[in-house]
This record gives sequence, C-alpha cells and structure tokens, in this order.
Amino acid sequence: MKTMKKLLALALVLVMLTALGATAFAAGTPSITIETTSNSSEAVTDTTVYTWYRILDAQIDTDPTSSDPDQTGGEVAYFVTTQARATALESTGLFNVVQVGTDNKWYVELKSTSTTGATIAAAFGAESFNLEAFETGTFSQNGPGGSATTGTVAAGYYYITSTAGTEVVVQTLSPVTITEKNTFPTVTKALTNATTDANAQMGVAIPYTITVSIPATANDQIVVTDTLPEGLTLCSSAGAAAASTDITVTGANASVALTESGFTVTFAANTVAALTAATEVTITYYAYINSSAPIDTAITNSVVLTYGTHYTSVEKTATTQTSHFSFNKIDGTSKDALTGAEFQLLLDGTAVELVEVTAGVEYRVATPADTTKVTKITTNGNTVTINGLDKDASYKLDETKAPTGYNKLEAPVDVTVGGETAVDVENNKGAVLPSTGGIGTTLFYVIGGILVVGAGVVLVSKRRVSE
Repeated sequence: MKTMKKLLALALVLVMLTALGATAFAAGTPSITIETTSNSSEAVTDTTVYTWYRILDAQIDTDPTSSDPDQTGGEVAYFVTTQARATALESTGLFNVVQVGTDNKWYVELKSTSTTGATIAAAFGAESFNLEAFETGTFSQNGPGGSATTGTVAAGYYYITSTAGTEVVVQTLSPVTITEKNTFPTVTKALTNATTDANAQMGVAIPYTITVSIPATANDQIVVTDTLPEGLTLCSSAGAAAASTDITVTGANASVALTESGFTVTFAANTVAALTAATEVTITYYAYINSSAPIDTAITNSVVLTYGTHYTSVEKTATTQTSHFSFNKIDGTSKDALTGAEFQLLLDGTAVELVEVTAGVEYRVATPADTTKVTKITTNGNTVTINGLDKDASYKLDETKAPTGYNKLEAPVDVTVGGETAVDVENNKGAVLPSTGGIGTTLFYVIGGILVVGAGVVLVSKRRVSE
C-alpha cells in the first residue's frame, strides 16, 4: 500500500499546482475551507456554491506529518466501499482497483506515476464518469472576499466543483485551506469617444462601449444589464428609436432584449462553457441626451453583470453632460432690456434646431423625438436661456433682426457655453459709421456722378440755345 499512497500523493501535488493557490494543513479533524479571490471592488454578491464528492475514503494507520504540505508521511491506504464506485474508477483507465477478501473494500492506486492532476480532475468531471455513485455535499461562500467551509468531513480524497466553473481534487487527512485561483467574469463601461462625448449636445447619438471579460473556466450563464437614466434615450447610430439589432455584440454569441430602462445581453451557459480560452466581448450601442436630462449635471448610466445565480458585479458607469447659454438683449447706452430682436444659434454655420419651451425666455436643442422645432429666438425683455448645448462646441449667436430703431449686429457673437452669468448682447441706435473710421469713398463717387450728370445737362441746354 505504500506505493499506492505515494502515487496518490503525487497526483495531489500536480492538481494543486494547476488549480489552486496556497494550501495549508494542520493537525486535527479533516475539513475543507476555500478562500475566494472575489473582492468588493468587483462584486456585490458572491455566494459561489461548491459541491464536493468523496471519491476515495482514507484508512489512516499512522498520522501523516502535519507540516508536510503533500501529506506523504504516515501510513495511509485509499479505498472505496461499493462496486459502483470501483467500477466508476476503473472506467477512467487511470486506476487499479482491487477488492481484498469479501469485505466491501476496494483498494485503489494509480496505474502510472506520469498521470497528471489535471488528467485526474478531467476524468472525474467527464460526463461518462458516474459521480452519482459517490457521497456528495455542498458549501458556499459568504460574500466577496469571504470563505466557504465544509465543516468536518471524513478523511479521504475529494473532487470539488463550483458554480464559478473551477474544479479541483484535494486530499483531506487533516484540515485543508485553499485559496482558489478562480477568476470571475468582469464588466467595464465607457464612452466610446471619451474625449469628445464627456460633454454633448442634446439629441446627438453618443456611442457607448461595454467590455465583458470571460475567463476560460466560466461555465454558467452571464447576463449584462444596462440601465439608462431618465435623461438618456437608447437609439440607433442615426438617433432613431432603437431596435435590439442596434446593439452590437462582438466576440461571442448572445441574445439581446430591450427593456423599459435599457437592455439586457445574455450569454447562455452552453455558449460560455464552449469558450475554451479567456474571451473579451464588446457590446456597443448609442444613446442621446433627451429633454428630461439635467443641465450642467453629470448624466450617468450603469451596467451590472450577473454570473449564474450566485455572483453579481458592482455597477460600472459612464457619464456625460449637456450645458446651457444665457444672454440679455440690451441697449448699448442705457443698458435697458430690448424686445423684438431675432436670433439664430449657429453651429458650423448652420442654424441649430430648437424647441421653444417659453417664448423669449427658454429654449432647448431639439431631439429626434420632437416634432415641433424652430430656429428663431425672439427677445421680449427677459434673459434668454438655451439648454442642451455641447460645452466643447463652438456656437455663434447670429442676429437676424434688430429691435426697431436699432442697428443690427454686423457679425455673429461667439457663445461661451456653461457660464454662470448671462452675457449682454448690445444694440445701438444711429448711423453706422464705416468700418475704416472715415466717411469712405462712396460719398465722393455719388457726388461726382451727380456733377457729371449735371454738367451734361448744362452742355445740352447751351447747344439748344445757340441753335
């Protein structure tokens, strides 16, 4: 039995190197404790469930050395107690199974010292392996960064699976603590064009990107839920009402469904399990700032990932905002408010379509959902505010009609978006002097023309008198 014991110990070491972190043993009643790798910066919930199967029972004749991480000291024999278990082990082709006498004990040893721990774990996890023949139980994590423990278990050789997708084989001749190397799916969210869309104009489609990182060990359903606040509207790239096909998923097959507040992207368990290597999936979509959005305030939308029924990520967010511009139309001398001026708001030389919220007082940039739009702003003596502007854009205020009796502005006025105080836009009365500062040459041309015509008339008249 010493040969068999050493072979099993070798297998244990190999499995631990490939599937686990540090493993500590201590003298005492056997138990299994697993410390998770999840943490509160990534997870809100981690109640990962571990299922253990006692594949082999241990017959301890002499206690192993507790300071030996491989537990190779002492005299230990491994066995199973039913024909079904013996048959299951033999079906793997990895073990020799021998019944001694007529007792219900089938002693077990590895056939080859070259058998790796990964091979053993894969054999126990194969669909053809009869796991139902072995004793089983479950234990769970108690939260992100927590641990799970079996409490007291019988000494033996255990195969452990988890809802997080990991599997391991572990020997329990005394208490065992495992720091798992399990990795969970993660999610991040960002403005696709972070430098240009951190500030945005109302109604313009903004692209967003969600990135889902799926580890190779993942084997359960993943659901990504994106929630838009009241101030954002899901849309197509052109700003039209969104369909599920406007949400693009690249990297793995998924189903997309629209919800009242956003959408979900679901990766089925069999799709996730089929990913044999770590996979990065991108989800892209568009949304525009709507008329319910707060002004000069961050507009945040969020995404949450759930993995199976035991793991939920923290919210990941991306923010944008829209701003305003206010101005007063006043007399350049008295500084009194003026009425009757008309303006257009220009962006790159084109009039921006607006919605008149309150005539002469409040306007906002139109969105694709608006049917009544204007491009004319008329002053009535009040401060005029235009909401929904991109703080990084270069707008101009172009006066198309001056108040009665006043001169129209010669050039559009630059707009500073997001200022706390309203800008004064002045009009003046009286003749407009030439831009050179003098009376110019036009007057000379006119007078000269008159003199020429007059001279011609006089000349003709004299000729007629002479005749």
